[in-house]
Amino acid sequence: MEKQGCGLIKDLLKLYVAGNISDESVSCIEAHSEDCPQCRMAYAAAKRGIVPKEANAAAPEEKQDTATRSRTAIIIAIVLTFPVWLPLLLVLIVLLGAFIACIFVASLVISLVPLAFAATSLFSAGAFIAALFRVDLPAAMVALGASLVSGGLMLVLGIPCLRLCRLMLHLITLIFAAFMRLITGGDVTEE
Repeated sequence: MEKQGCGLIKDLLKLYVAGNISDESVSCIEAHSEDCPQCRMAYAAAKRGIVPKEANAAAPEEKQDTATRSRTAIIIAIVLTFPVWLPLLLVLIVLLGAFIACIFVASLVISLVPLAFAATSLFSAGAFIAALFRVDLPAAMVALGASLVSGGLMLVLGIPCLRLCRLMLHLITLIFAAFMRLITGGDVTEE
């Protein structure tokens, strides 16, 4: 348990280590240290240039207070600039939504191209079979040709169209992830 005056002596020891102390204050430290074993040990450490433990313990608290003040200042700055950045954020969200909607619609339309050729191919194949049953050979050959052309176009255009759709959907997810990182300050983890 500290005696009255030990706190003052510890404060003076900090000044002693820093070299900012008068001879009268050093005499006060020496007089108190004769009667107090804790302060005597702290004075001996201060003579070697070691700051008392209480002085070292205060430094992390000061750093923590500085960090807390910095966070508080950032929050205050965000709140005070709210009228400036909120409309910009809303415009960015609307533009991002419109862009994503356009990409989604484009990928939907592109994915319908192979389906249209598949439907045409099936319809032509059906017309070919109907023409064979009617024994209309020229109509059957035209239907067979249309079926083969449609099926070929479906294969030739279908694979790139589906890859393009997949690329567009991947682009949407990248844009969304970048936007979320922007909003959250980089705290979003990709899965």
